[in-house]
Amino acid sequence: MGRFKPDRAGYAALMNSAPVQYMVERKAQAVKAAADAALSEGGYDFEGHEVKDFDGVLARGRVVRTKTDQARYSEAKRKTLSRALDSARG
Repeated sequence: MGRFKPDRAGYAALMNSAPVQYMVERKAQAVKAAADAALSEGGYDFEGHEVKDFDGVLARGRVVRTKTDQARYSEAKRKTLSRALDSARG
């Protein structure tokens, strides 16, 4: 039995392909929507989070982060963004 040899170029090509990038974007937007919904419990439509693109060493990705002081406070006290991660599953 031979040793496993990773194919970095193949991995990068797969991760940067359109279907994978679509899935990553869809999941990031789901997390953002869930975090914003938890942030606006008072009935206000308020966006306190944003999705940012980043270029990794092998592939492109997305980061969901807070963009307002209210969202940062809510994450510190109620973990709104951390709890929103469950919405990306499935």
